[in-house]
Amino acid sequence: MVENGMTEAPVSWTVRYQTPEGFDAMLTLRGAEVKTVMASAKQAVEAMTKAGCKPQASRPPASASGNGNGGDQSAPLCPTHNKPMKHSQHGGWYCPVKIAEDGGDGKPVYCKQKAKE
Repeated sequence: MVENGMTEAPVSWTVRYQTPEGFDAMLTLRGAEVKTVMASAKQAVEAMTKAGCKPQASRPPASASGNGNGGDQSAPLCPTHNKPMKHSQHGGWYCPVKIAEDGGDGKPVYCKQKAKE
């Protein structure tokens, strides 16, 4: 969306949900003002609830086996930001901190710190 010289909306709201048929889905609403996006979000939640959709967790819960991959307590800290790293789907850990809104290509730039398991 290009609005007032912006290449991306300054406000977004995303929800993960499961359709009545059992499919996992995601809905993202974007806009220029929090008030407008939140009003749309309220309408979306009401419509999805009426249609029989169920909310989904934003991330998988910690595993019952206690292997440490699901919780921040066992996550290493980013040496740059001193924040817990997240477990990578490819093994190891990465820092999820956004360090710039635009790296010159229109995409955000994230911390490059990684850690091995």
